[in-house]
Amino acid sequence: CDRLNDPSDKPPCRGCSSYLMEPYIKCAECGPPPFFLCLQCFTRGFEYKKHQSDHTYEIMTSDFPVLDPSWTAQEEMALLEAVMDCGFGNWQDVANQMCTKTKEECEKHYMKHFINNPLFASTLLNLKQAEEAKTADTAIPFHCKCFPILVKDT
Repeated sequence: CDRLNDPSDKPPCRGCSSYLMEPYIKCAECGPPPFFLCLQCFTRGFEYKKHQSDHTYEIMTSDFPVLDPSWTAQEEMALLEAVMDCGFGNWQDVANQMCTKTKEECEKHYMKHFINNPLFASTLLNLKQAEEAKTADTAIPFHCKCFPILVKDT
């Protein structure tokens, strides 16, 4: 039950072709396509074609908190994916897919940070207002130049 660190969803190391496990290295000077190395090849100074061992690099990891100190970015992404896969409200299935959190933790976190979060609510409201303003700017006003209808008494 280690979907959170599934190596098959990452490209292989350019040095040894092994599946990359976090953390791994991305060369900041090579690419596209991105040039990824496992830590072992990076520490050995692996070079290939234009890639040199003295290039600047980024450490690739999602093992850090974003919205809550007890949830990693990797778990945040896994939660969103699990809710999409299992459906909103199916918290036991979501927790089973997550593997690292209980159904109560999943529900509480999702409701707090993705449903009842004023930041997201205001962002959605701003998007809606912007869409309405855009529509208002492009709308063609219609002014009825109707003639009064005369009804003749019989």
